[in-house]
Amino acid sequence: MRKVIRRLKNGVHNDVPSTYSEAEMICGHRLDRRRNYAIINNEVCGSVNWTQPCSGCHEGVEGDRGMGCDECGYTGKSIQSFWLPIDVPQPEGE
Repeated sequence: MRKVIRRLKNGVHNDVPSTYSEAEMICGHRLDRRRNYAIINNEVCGSVNWTQPCSGCHEGVEGDRGMGCDECGYTGKSIQSFWLPIDVPQPEGE
């Protein structure tokens, strides 16, 4: 289920539920309901995710995945994510 959160400013990641209509009022246009958003410092950010080789088992291994370890669940890859302001151009394929 996709959602919108508001991150409160208190030094820790304290997130409270918000709404798409509140986020749309801030950014001034309609948002894609298939994506997750966060309102951080009164700016609307979208969730950006990517896969990369596991940092626990990729050292010295050729290719785009590690050998597998407890950290990655023996897949050799890990999923990373962060909030990117939606006004920043998105990479191709996002």
